[in-house]
Amino acid sequence: MKRFLLFLVFFSLNLSAFDRVNFEYATWSKDIDIFGIGLQKDLDYKIIENTKLSVEVDAEYVDGENDDMYILSAQPMISYDLTSKLYLEGGIGISYFSEKSLDNKKFGMHFQFKENIGFGYRITDNFETTLKYTHYSNADLDDENSGIDSVGLKFIYLY
Repeated sequence: MKRFLLFLVFFSLNLSAFDRVNFEYATWSKDIDIFGIGLQKDLDYKIIENTKLSVEVDAEYVDGENDDMYILSAQPMISYDLTSKLYLEGGIGISYFSEKSLDNKKFGMHFQFKENIGFGYRITDNFETTLKYTHYSNADLDDENSGIDSVGLKFIYLY
């Protein structure tokens, strides 16, 4: 836990290079909770109207029933505005798991892929929230591939 807190302090020192910070809580099953912090940098590139591209880096602490682990990830994100307040977002990236297993789940390797999709709401010009689904997997690069599927709520501050 000390290493994770130290990482969060280092993480927060670099906030000025990013456009938004997010705090997240997700659950994987009744006994597994995921707490995370992320930084997002908007890119000046549009694929089509009403879309935004960004890059997101995350640090997460996973609290299992008997074990715990940390996840570091990076991914490009795309968001599509449905209205001025509602949007969809998704991304595919890479992750590093600090452990190869958690409780009775075996991930096979530290390297994992991360996919997520979310439905967001802009509360004000500076605050947003997103309901999101996240999947981690090694894409069967290893025989052990329990993966993680979680549903979470992300709170975002734009500065």
